[in-house]
Amino acid sequence: MMRWLLLLALVGCAPAPHTKAAGAVARLAVKPVAWNPANAPIAKVRAVADSGDLVVALGEEGASVLSANAVVARDESARGWTTAATLVAPDGTTPWIVGIDPAGNVHRLRGTTAFEDVTARYGLGDRKVRGATLAAPGKVAFLLDGRIALGSASTIAVYPTERLSTIAGGGDFVAGIAKDAIFLVNATNKVPTRFPLAGVTAATVDARGRLHATTERAVYAADASGALTLVLDAGHDGIHGLVASGDRVWFADRGELGVIEGDRVAETSGLGLGPRALLQRSSSGDVWVIDDGKLSRYAVEGARPPADASWSSTIGPVFARSCAKCHQYGGSSGVDLSTEKAWKTKAADVRTRVLVERTMPPTGHALADADRAAIATWLAAPR
Repeated sequence: MMRWLLLLALVGCAPAPHTKAAGAVARLAVKPVAWNPANAPIAKVRAVADSGDLVVALGEEGASVLSANAVVARDESARGWTTAATLVAPDGTTPWIVGIDPAGNVHRLRGTTAFEDVTARYGLGDRKVRGATLAAPGKVAFLLDGRIALGSASTIAVYPTERLSTIAGGGDFVAGIAKDAIFLVNATNKVPTRFPLAGVTAATVDARGRLHATTERAVYAADASGALTLVLDAGHDGIHGLVASGDRVWFADRGELGVIEGDRVAETSGLGLGPRALLQRSSSGDVWVIDDGKLSRYAVEGARPPADASWSSTIGPVFARSCAKCHQYGGSSGVDLSTEKAWKTKAADVRTRVLVERTMPPTGHALADADRAAIATWLAAPR
C-alpha cells in the first residue's frame, strides 16, 4: 500500500506535459534587425508590410516607405491605417504592398512614392474590407463583414462564414477566427473546416499549410491527422500574438518571443515586450513587432541571412540614394532594379550603362565615385 501511495505522490508531482517545467520549451536567442539604421523619424505605427528591401510602415499619420534601409518617401494621403499585407497584383504576376484604410478601402503602394485605391481592381466593389492575406502564390483573400472573399487575384468570389475577426493565409489555406472556433478554408476547392477551440485568440497557417492557434494560455498546432493538438501550456495567461513568417511560426508570451519550428517550441528570456505587442510577418522570415506604436524587427540568432544580404548592404543603399525614384517596381523607367535578382538578370546592362558609358544615372542625377566603385566590385564578385 505504501508503495502505491508513493507512486501516486510521484505522479502527482510530475510536471504537466507541454510546459516549461517538463522541458517542452527550448531557449531562443534573437537579435534586432537594423531596418532603419539612420533612425529616421517614423510616426506611430499600426501595420507593416515588406517585399524584399522595400518596407512600408503605416500608421496614424500616414505611411513611411523605406528602400534598402533608407526612407525614400512619406505619404499622408490616408491616415489611421488598420492593417497591411503583401499580395499578388490582379494580373497575378507581381507583388503589391497594400494597406487598408479606416473606411475599408484597399490601397497599393505605387512605385515607392504614393498609394492608390485598388479596391475595385480586386473586384471588391464598395464592400468594406477588414483584412487581407496571401493564401498561396496567385491566390488572395480578403476579410469582409462575416464573409471571406477568396480566389485568384483576378477572380474573387465571396463565401459566407460565421462572423470572423481576423484572417491569415498560407500553404493554400486561409484561417479565420470566430467565437470559440477557427474556420480553415481550402483556397483551391473552397471547402471550409470548423475547429472548435474555446477562448481562441489567434490562428495562422504556415507555408506548408499547417494550422496553428492560440488561446491566452496555450499554443496549438495541427497534427499529422489535421487535428489541433496542444504544443505549449504556458501555465498563465499572456499569450498575445501569432504569425507565420517564412519557415517559422512566431508568438508572444507575456514579454517574450517564441517560435514553433515543426514540433519544437523555443522562447526568449528577458526580451521585455509590452503586453499588447502585435506581431506581423516579414518576407525574410523575421518577425515585425509593433509595441505601442514603435516598430522593431527580430531575427533568430544564427539563422542564415537572406540570399540578397550582400546586395542589401552594398548595393541597396546606393540604389535607395540614386536609383529608386525611377527603378523601383512601378517606377517611371519601367525597369525594376529593386532586388538582387533583378541586378543579376540585368548585370550586363548595368555594367555598360553605369560603368562603361556612364549614361546612367542620367544627367542631373549624381552618382558618387565611391558608389560607382561599389557597383563595380559587386558585379565582379563570383556568384
